[in-house]
Amino acid sequence: MSSVSPYLLHVNSKPTKVSDDLWTQWYTEEHLPDLVSSKTSTRATFYKELPSLFGGESKNPRNFLALYQTDFQECLKTENYTNLRTTSELFPKEGNTKSIGENGDFNARNYELIQVYDSKGVGNDTPPPQILAVEMHPPNPSDFDKWYREEHLAMMSKVPGFIRALRYKLGPKAPLTKDEDPPTYLAIYEVDDVKAYLAHEAAVAAGGTEWSKRHMKESRAFVARGWVRVCAEGF
Repeated sequence: MSSVSPYLLHVNSKPTKVSDDLWTQWYTEEHLPDLVSSKTSTRATFYKELPSLFGGESKNPRNFLALYQTDFQECLKTENYTNLRTTSELFPKEGNTKSIGENGDFNARNYELIQVYDSKGVGNDTPPPQILAVEMHPPNPSDFDKWYREEHLAMMSKVPGFIRALRYKLGPKAPLTKDEDPPTYLAIYEVDDVKAYLAHEAAVAAGGTEWSKRHMKESRAFVARGWVRVCAEGF
């Protein structure tokens, strides 16, 4: 059973000049395989956002997400990555430039792994069908970490459909980071079905404890988004 890589590259994106279908084809056939084969990433997964997760449309226009497990703290600065192709022959299919950067809008962040909660022992060899990604910016990081480790993940792991949870802390600013002040912590819940998972009474109870309510209220940011897997590489 393989272990989770120590770092994560998190890239939200949207196509700007090509269709969603062609964008997905490029990620599936070229970009994810390129990053894994170059060893920029050990494992990579590409997701599309689940619509109307909380009863309304997402305010974030970048509705695709690529997660790259990596051994590098700043993988976009490595020769593994900088030597990769910067164009694609796929994009001219829709009459556009070959340049990757001119066909999409990217927002990248570097993260460092701080916790793996794998109570079922599923390991790291199978990509999850869906994930719930939660970004928070707590004023009290020490108590925030204690809350996750001593209460929250234990409760969330009891919700039917839970697979595993990974927690990360924000790392150095990436060359493609667009946020001025991104949330400092990211929790990824790997689940069978995000909507069913969140609707279950056990999930509601986990979010309803006094400790949970305090951190959700005090956090300078709280962003929760659901994602469905499109493809994966390296698993």
